[in-house]
Amino acid sequence: MDSGRVTLALGRMPRNALPATHWAAGPWCFAGQEDVFPQWDTAFVFAPEPLADRMLQARACAEAKGLAAYVLPRMAQRLCDHASDLPSAYWETLLLPPVIAVARQIVERWWRVRSLVQAWGKERLHVALLPTDCVMGFATGQDFVLYGALGHDWNHWLLSRLLETVFPPAWSKEYLPPVVREYARPVSALGRVRALVRNMTLRLPFPPLKGMSCTQALRYSLALMHRSRGADMSTPLQAHAADVGLPLETLPIFLWALPHDVAALRHPAKLRRDPLGPRVRVASVCAYEDAAYRQELAIWRGRGNRLMFVQHGGNYGQARIVCDSDLVEYSQHAFGTWGWTRHGQCRGNFLPVPYPQLAKAHDQQGPRRTADALLFLGAEMPTFGYRLESLPTPLQNLDYRRDKARFLAALPAELLHKSVYRPYFPVPGTLQDAEWLLRRFPQVRRADGPLDRHLAQCRLLILDHNGTTLLEAMAANRPVLAFWRREHWPLVEEGEMLLDILARAGIWLPEPSLAAAKASEVWEHPWQWWASDEVQQARRTYCASQAMLVPGSPDPYWVQLLRRL
Repeated sequence: MDSGRVTLALGRMPRNALPATHWAAGPWCFAGQEDVFPQWDTAFVFAPEPLADRMLQARACAEAKGLAAYVLPRMAQRLCDHASDLPSAYWETLLLPPVIAVARQIVERWWRVRSLVQAWGKERLHVALLPTDCVMGFATGQDFVLYGALGHDWNHWLLSRLLETVFPPAWSKEYLPPVVREYARPVSALGRVRALVRNMTLRLPFPPLKGMSCTQALRYSLALMHRSRGADMSTPLQAHAADVGLPLETLPIFLWALPHDVAALRHPAKLRRDPLGPRVRVASVCAYEDAAYRQELAIWRGRGNRLMFVQHGGNYGQARIVCDSDLVEYSQHAFGTWGWTRHGQCRGNFLPVPYPQLAKAHDQQGPRRTADALLFLGAEMPTFGYRLESLPTPLQNLDYRRDKARFLAALPAELLHKSVYRPYFPVPGTLQDAEWLLRRFPQVRRADGPLDRHLAQCRLLILDHNGTTLLEAMAANRPVLAFWRREHWPLVEEGEMLLDILARAGIWLPEPSLAAAKASEVWEHPWQWWASDEVQQARRTYCASQAMLVPGSPDPYWVQLLRRL
């Protein structure tokens, strides 16, 4: 290599790298080795972040959906000689989760490659590429997400293939030895037992969803023992067809990344219409990860029956840009929401219903005189843009992490000593979380173990992100303060209006220093502040749309809804 060239790292940053001799394609170059490069986030040069422009991100999301719609029928033909004899609903239900998981990676990385070449194409750079003949296998769809979409080697390989198509003449390159590796999460004996029990419950027409008891699942299942009424509200995949214009044939990439549990499936010769149908069955979110379960649902759909998904967390109905949920869940016959009826431009049969998880939390947390902790909850900080949704981009996650430190630095010393930080659970390819923060603030304790226990022991809850915990805190009528950068978590118009309402009530703050000042202001009597008319009216308005609450049990509402389907 010419000694005058700067090395551009696509994968892991070499251990001997210096800011003067190495540039980074993205923050993922330092994932898992932040301690090796102190101050890496400010010392090294990073490639531009193209999808910080949310209009471009929305376009990229539409392209990922379009790519999935283009590739999926071709995938089916490669997996099964008689694919055309089976209904399209079978293949869409079976293949959409793994296909869109790969499609969003291809499209997001292609936007990065184009931006990188546009910005640095005339620089004298040297790049180490991974060769085409790497072999990386993934046992399940979840293994692909954890070790492919969030993995150094797979992303290095994908970036290499995309970069080869537009490689600038001013650059030089070399090829590293091929990577040969299989990825599979270890499963303990207890994990296998839990999976066996879970698989038994997934056979119910309405399996136990998060926060629901088995008794509720059985009652809801009985409410679905009838022929479905009315027309099928499902949206066919081709409604998302769009021209992507990628510079290479992508089908081999999809087949190369196909999880083993999907590739090993055997497909029925034919699927006859259900003589008792059409009927409705509720799908668990396990459909994203469990290929065998997803094939059961695919056979159900292929026989002319219908599916319903149910909201299982935050950001549904609020995020301006959505990818997987729009394609996989909203496209089914019905989608149960936690209160909202419209999600931007997304199409779907959105049915608001009180969710048992929120009902359990509803008003169960009264003032606790013994509670004396400020509980601070964080969110995931991936260094790869693997979701392609309204979340902070990889470089914005650096600001998101710094905002945690800004919040704690602005707290009075007395309140800092009463603070407890709860990190997100460990995920490959992410920024250091508690290790990074608590090294800077040793006065703060780390919250491990069940979250419910820490919630019960806190006087004030602090959130630095939009998500499920905010909805649960509102439903539980628990004092909570939230702050995040609005431009990093873009919402649909209805979500922005709700955020304005929370802001006027002092529940949401736009800056970490303002949130710290508000926490200090209300700390002595948080329940008194929380019980004020302005705060409670804002909470009720928010819950009406995002955390639906009803008097008494939610069961009658569910039974009535399910019987109408």
